[in-house]
Amino acid sequence: MEQINSFKVNHLKMKCGVFVADKYMIGNGVITTFDLRMKKPYQDPVMETGSIHALEHIIATYLRNDKMWGHKIIYFGPMGCRTGFYLIMLGDLIPEDILPLLERTFDYAAEFEGDIPGATPKECGFCLDMDLEMAKYDAALYYNLLIDAKKANLRYPVVKERKKTESKAKTTKGKGTTKKTSTKASEKESNKKSEEVVEETKDKD
Repeated sequence: MEQINSFKVNHLKMKCGVFVADKYMIGNGVITTFDLRMKKPYQDPVMETGSIHALEHIIATYLRNDKMWGHKIIYFGPMGCRTGFYLIMLGDLIPEDILPLLERTFDYAAEFEGDIPGATPKECGFCLDMDLEMAKYDAALYYNLLIDAKKANLRYPVVKERKKTESKAKTTKGKGTTKKTSTKASEKESNKKSEEVVEETKDKD
C-alpha cells in the first residue's frame, strides 16, 4: 500500500508547531488537515492520556462554538503517538490563516476552570481518565509557542538533496590526470626505442 503523507515526514527533525499535514478535494471544495504538534518527537516527554482526553473535550467544544471558524471545523482529535492533535477544517488553508484561532483556543484551555464539557459517564466512554491540571499545563506551553511562532514552527522540515557537482568535478579531474600520465609513458617508450635504433646503427658502422 502507498505510504500516507504524515509518515513521510522526518520526525527526528520536527519541531513543535502548526503544519499542513494534507489537503483533499471533496466535491468542489478542499479540506485541510493540520498537524498541531505540541511535543517535539523523541525529545519532549509525550502527553499523558489524562491531559490529552481533557484537552480533546475542552478544545473540540471551543472550536465548534467559535463564531468565525466553528462552521469550518470538521474534526479535532489526538495523535496515537501522544505528541499532538489533528485538526481538519473546511477550506484551502495554511497555518498562518488559523494562528489567531489557535492562540485564543489554547489560551482558553490554559485558563480553563469548571467542569470539563462532556465529562460524565452518560456523555463519555471513559470520563475517569482526565487530568485538567496537566491539560492546562500542556495548553499553556503550546500557547507560548504559538504567540511567537517562527517559520520552522509552521513548515515541515524539508530534506535537501546533496549536490553532485563536486563529485563530478573530482571524477573529471581524475580522468584528465590518467590521460596525462598515459601520454608521458608513451613519450618515454618512444624515446627508448629511438635510442635503441641509434645504438644499432653505431654497431653496424
